[in-house]
Amino acid sequence: MTAVAGASLLAAVRAGMLVLVGAVAGQAPFDARELSDYRLTPAMFERFVDASRRIADITRNDASLANAPLFTDDIVRSDDVTAAARDLLSRLESHRRLSAALAAAKITAREYTKFAIALVAGRVAHGFLESGVLRRVPDGAPAANVGFVDRHRSEVLATLALLGIRD
Repeated sequence: MTAVAGASLLAAVRAGMLVLVGAVAGQAPFDARELSDYRLTPAMFERFVDASRRIADITRNDASLANAPLFTDDIVRSDDVTAAARDLLSRLESHRRLSAALAAAKITAREYTKFAIALVAGRVAHGFLESGVLRRVPDGAPAANVGFVDRHRSEVLATLALLGIRD
């Protein structure tokens, strides 16, 4: 077998393994549309708040998270929302206690991640509207999420603060 053929075979095997791992995990990678179309709902917010309280307790008492908080600036202020979602999802799934906290709150790591990304984006857009930087938000999920943040402002701010995300 030539070196080129060997490298091609290795690349094909690696690609196949990634597909297999994705199929076994049952999750496709995030795409921008999945995240931009996500709508915040009161029922999911209750589960998100429950999970966030559990996560906050863990992060306060887990030395591994003290130096590397779950919601880093890279995740909160990322201009690549799919990368931010992927990184947050990976951290939630790879930490045994965080995964258990999500399970206890009856929310998947993927759902928690989508809600967190949409909530932070909705809060940022809401802030831009309040300050006059934006006149309006495009129709659809973004406008609905900004409306959700407006209707639940105090609870949203308290939950984000619990996670270390401040205005």
